[in-house]
Amino acid sequence: MSWKRTPVIITVAAVCLLAVSTIAHPKDLKIGYIDSGRILAESKDYGEAQKKLEELKADWQKQAAAKEEELRTLQEELERQRLLLSPETEREKEEEIKVKYEEYRNFVDTILSPETGKLAQKTQELSKPIYNKINTILEKIGEEEDYDIIFDAFPQTIVYAKPEYDLTEKVLEELNKEER
Repeated sequence: MSWKRTPVIITVAAVCLLAVSTIAHPKDLKIGYIDSGRILAESKDYGEAQKKLEELKADWQKQAAAKEEELRTLQEELERQRLLLSPETEREKEEEIKVKYEEYRNFVDTILSPETGKLAQKTQELSKPIYNKINTILEKIGEEEDYDIIFDAFPQTIVYAKPEYDLTEKVLEELNKEER
């Protein structure tokens, strides 16, 4: 089973479970939803984190481009001089190119890898406090206003919902209070 399908399966299971439980124990079911994409887009903290990430990414990409250019220059130099070089010097230049290529690949993998690189780690580090704030606000709204379930509409798991159940504005208000 794909992990990407898990939220949909959990959502369907939760709705089915609630439907069954409301049949067995009739009560008013209070459901709300948020648009986390909009919340993040309008969050000052998230915007600042994204700006920092873009600056880091641009700097690291610039470093990677410089390493790639150095590698390309060495390869072009070898091709221009190949006929004039002794076999031993040619092997040395090829080895130097190989070492520079490995340095370049290692840099890209270590820094820019979307799964394990420093950029991914920095994204996690800067985003986690924001997500924690949002989750705290959602828990507060859920408890204070007695919601049974709050869904996130952003990953498009909700096909229809009445606008009065949209809690996005409340979350933004609370989030913006804390950001001031």
